[in-house]
Amino acid sequence: MRTTISDLSEAALRGDWGPLIEESGKARGKHWAEDARCSGRDTSMFFPLGDGPQAEPVETVERLGLSLVRPLNMCAACPLTTAARCLIESLRDDEEFGIRGGLIASERSALRASWQQRMDKGAVRRALRGSTAALSKAERAEVIARFAADSTMDAAAVARGLGITHEYLLKLARVHRQKQRTELAAPPVRSIDAA
Repeated sequence: MRTTISDLSEAALRGDWGPLIEESGKARGKHWAEDARCSGRDTSMFFPLGDGPQAEPVETVERLGLSLVRPLNMCAACPLTTAARCLIESLRDDEEFGIRGGLIASERSALRASWQQRMDKGAVRRALRGSTAALSKAERAEVIARFAADSTMDAAAVARGLGITHEYLLKLARVHRQKQRTELAAPPVRSIDAA
């Protein structure tokens, strides 16, 4: 039985992100989009009017009907690794609109919410060791917090793991430490009921 992008996204919705992330990792480096069927084409068809994160997917497909056929067929013709990478990139970049990885915006809405809350301790550890990975916002914040708290970590490796420059990592760590100090110095907020 052949695995599809729908199989991978359904597994991710159930909390098993491994297959989707693993498949996306097989796409070739930063030039992965060159293998996409939409590469070099007019991408406006991938942004159908009337589809958005708040829409109901089934109703959207019924309402937009034929206007979805061409872009969805093009996505279906993409290699699975490319479609998986396209989907992961859209989740990582928190893209609300457009067809990505063969899914319309309303179909990706639940995946986007789940991705942002995702916390894979293994991905955090790998990023701290310098292994580049697609990280959620929560995982990225955890990597920065751990680096900011431990001056013995290899800054070059952590920067590589986050896909950013060494200088930018140091800035993010400074901002994180400053925010921590501000939160610790702030007086506790009293509730009205306590008065």
